[in-house]
Amino acid sequence: MPVLGARAHDYRGSSPEELFGKIAGDGFRAIQLAFPKSFGVSYPVPETFIEETAAALEKHRIHLAVVGCYIDPALPDRQKNREQVDKFITALPAAKALKAGCVGTETTNLEKAGGNRRAAMPVLIDSVKRMADAAEKWGVDIGIEPVYAHVMHNVEETLEVMEKVGSSRVKIIWDAVNMLSVDTAHDQPGFFRMCYDAFRDRLVAMHLKDFVFDEKGNKPSAPLFEGKLNVEALLSLVKNREGLPILREEAIPERSVREIAAIQEILK
Repeated sequence: MPVLGARAHDYRGSSPEELFGKIAGDGFRAIQLAFPKSFGVSYPVPETFIEETAAALEKHRIHLAVVGCYIDPALPDRQKNREQVDKFITALPAAKALKAGCVGTETTNLEKAGGNRRAAMPVLIDSVKRMADAAEKWGVDIGIEPVYAHVMHNVEETLEVMEKVGSSRVKIIWDAVNMLSVDTAHDQPGFFRMCYDAFRDRLVAMHLKDFVFDEKGNKPSAPLFEGKLNVEALLSLVKNREGLPILREEAIPERSVREIAAIQEILK
């Protein structure tokens, strides 16, 4: 069965001990942790704080599935692009020390990237190559997340990036909601199957959240099981993926115990 986890900064805690205790107390066994968002600690993470984090993870039996270091790797400005990639690389040592599943990021919002996906793709691929080179040196995987409104927004472009970068260290974080559009949401079972079949060999983690569509086709969040996401169709694809982290995004802590029970029922 997959391992259920949470995005750590959806909870509150002033220290790893306090934060992980709350998350584990609700029944989660994995986390996505962005050190700056949860603790105000910048990358590279100080050694003493890595040690404190490791002790709290071990005590509460939590797996660090994703170190979150979300950057914009497809910015057209070369200097700004280099700064973004360098920032990502500074998160790799913490991931190595804490035996994290990967360091994760999305790509870049299309508007920030100049509005032209094909023009932005070579920039993105070059950035991911540099990220992958550093990841190989550290012995750490990186997780790239496709998002419909970003440069890498569909299955074809995701596979193109994987192929052209050519590193086994580059994995995929699959957020099914982030890839949906008004056009694909009408057949979620079919769309999810197509994504999963394409991603399965590279899949390092999943995000789970719910949504609704507004009048402009945007996807504001909704409490899990109360929005438009076909949760059963999505989770049925991965119910036999032993140990795959399914990370609850936008968790509402007071609902977590009920949600975990409902998710586990689907995964049986």
